[in-house]
Formats: sequence, C-alpha cells, structure tokens
Amino acid sequence: MKALRELVFCVLALPLAATLAACAPQAWEPPPGTMQSGWRGSSMIGINMLVSGYTWDGGASDAAAPMDVGEGVPHFEVEGAETVRVYFSQAATDVDVARYSADAEEGEPVAVSGITSDGVTLEVEPGWRYAVSAQFEDGSADYLIDVVSDGSAQEEFTSTAMVVLLGNGEPLFIDRETESPYYPTLPDDAPELATGNIVRVTGNGIMLESYPAQYPGITKVEVLEEGAPEDAEKYAELAAQLWQPKDPAEPALATLEYRTEEASVSLFPLANAWTWSYEQNGDTVTASNDAPAANQIDATDLPEVAAGETVEVTMTFDLPPVESDDSRWPEVARYPENDLETGAEAVDVTLSGGALEFAVEPGWRYRVDVAFDAGQVSYVFTVR
Repeated sequence: MKALRELVFCVLALPLAATLAACAPQAWEPPPGTMQSGWRGSSMIGINMLVSGYTWDGGASDAAAPMDVGEGVPHFEVEGAETVRVYFSQAATDVDVARYSADAEEGEPVAVSGITSDGVTLEVEPGWRYAVSAQFEDGSADYLIDVVSDGSAQEEFTSTAMVVLLGNGEPLFIDRETESPYYPTLPDDAPELATGNIVRVTGNGIMLESYPAQYPGITKVEVLEEGAPEDAEKYAELAAQLWQPKDPAEPALATLEYRTEEASVSLFPLANAWTWSYEQNGDTVTASNDAPAANQIDATDLPEVAAGETVEVTMTFDLPPVESDDSRWPEVARYPENDLETGAEAVDVTLSGGALEFAVEPGWRYRVDVAFDAGQVSYVFTVR
C-alpha cells in the first residue's frame, strides 16, 4: 500500500529521540534513504525512498529499470523547483542521481553537491522520477522516488497489518505488503487488540520518521481476522529487539536535538559521570563511576553538534529530571575547545516540561549536570 511508503514528519510534533538519525535497517538490509526538504514554515518534510535493488551482506536484489516500477514508488510533493537533501542512515562513498520523465527510457543525469558522510544535495522538479544509486562500504543500493506537484498526492489510504504486542503491552503493526513495522496511534474507538490479529488500517498515510515509523494519522482500525499468537512468531526476534527492559542500574539516557537550515538532527550526549540508586533484591544500591573531568576527555571521544553557528538545542531524557534541593542542577557549563584548561563558564538554561533548552556555539565543549529522583548525571558533548 502506497501510504505506508510515504513517510512525512513534522519536527514540531516529533521528539527526535526518535533519533535521526533516521531509520535502522536489519543487518541484511541496505540503509534506508530519505529525501528531505528544507523548512516549510514550521515543518520539514522527509520521504523514505523505495529501495528498488541492492547488493548487501552477501545478498542481492536486481533493480528493475526505473520506469518499469509501477506500484510502491513514494511521492515527494513540491510547489516548484526545490533544493532537497538525500540522506542515508549509513555513510555513502559515492552517489549518482538521474531523473526520468513518464515516457523516457534513458535518464538525465542530475548534478549533486554538498556531499558529506550522510548524503548529498540536489535540485528536484515536479513531474520527474528520480533514481538514486549509492555506494557504501558494505554494498550498494538503488532508490526511487517520484517528485509531484504539491497537493497532487492522495490524502487517505487503507492498508492491512499484523498486530504484535510488545513486552510493555504496546502494539506494533507490521504492514502486510511491505513487512515494515510501525507504531500506531490508535483512535479512541479502536478495538482491543491481540498478537496475531490482522487489521485494516485507515488513515492519512503520514508517518513520523523513526525506526520503526510512527503513524499518528490513523482514523480507523478494524480487526479482519482474529488470528493467533503463533501467526506472529516470525516477528518475535524483532519484538524482542524493539522492547528490552532497561537495566535499572543504567543512568538516564539523554537525547539532544537541534536543527540547521538543511536538517533536523538528534544525538546522544556522553553520560560521563553519575551517581545512581536502584532497587536490587529489595535493597537500595547506589553506584557511581570513576570518570575524567569534562575538560579532560579527548574531543574525538565526544558526540559532536555540527551546527556551524549558534543554535538552540533541546535535551530530553527517558526519565523526568528534577531541580536539585540546592537549586544548582540542572546546570550547563562550557569550556573553549582550544583552551580546555580555562575555567568553565555558566550557560543560561531553562527546564520546561521535562526538557532542557539552551543555546550552543561552535568551538565550545558543554557539560550538562542533571538531577533525577534516582541520582545525578553529567553529560558532555562538543560543538563545531
């Protein structure tokens, strides 16, 4: 079904702990490729391209001629000629792009620029099919996407999916045609679901980009077949990978999100030092780690914000942060990367709705101290 191949995300709606970083393929699959627009008002549009062929991990799937592919090619809507970015979830070593008109057997080469480890920039126009060929260290893949005039794509789609309930009771849907997993946002009148159910899903086809994707635009879910848990056994390994109980001894995980003119980015700051308490066999255990000071860590070991200019960032956590008793934490400090021995200087930070918001600047290393009910954690990252 076409809808679930058309992945669109709105940055204001997507907490990028759904890490962009984007999608995570299985080991035997080539990396997903995404065509992404610049900012349109408050939104950035990203569409996953169709993988039409690949050579990967000892396997191969021959690509058909681009104009011989009928069903399944996603639509990317534009108002006119537009500069877009093609991203991959794994660094590409070479990228070629060609475009095809409806009656063309041969494609026209398309110039690309801004080649970096995560993709390329190019200009697209409505009315063309774009074929992207990418080389990676582990193989190669071919991708297809149709660029169409804004508003020409359909707005409602119906598909079928198998239901798999994860260990926390949340449903995961597996699209029956594409075998793609996604998290549904169920409407209020959705029936009670069980593993093995086959359901008809009606919605707008717009998904938040993550892995698995998230589908908030569902308007109706109907059970077509009751099925049985045994019917979903082939997805047991996937379900186990997607839901694993967190080790209570692990400190809170932080995600840092920011956006540039070309992309919306998410990364995990280094949890450098912590003191953490948890329950074990009915007793409270408190653990701490022996970590170097934030300004003593080699820069190559730190997550990096590649902003190129001052940007606002948001840090979110998988546990709710709190203000410490002495009101010192949360606290953000920074060190100049070219003189780490210089004392740290304070950075203004706001704690709102469980998230920290502050500005970062290239050339500085940041230490973020956060308190939780279970302890305290210092996170570190650098900015260039």
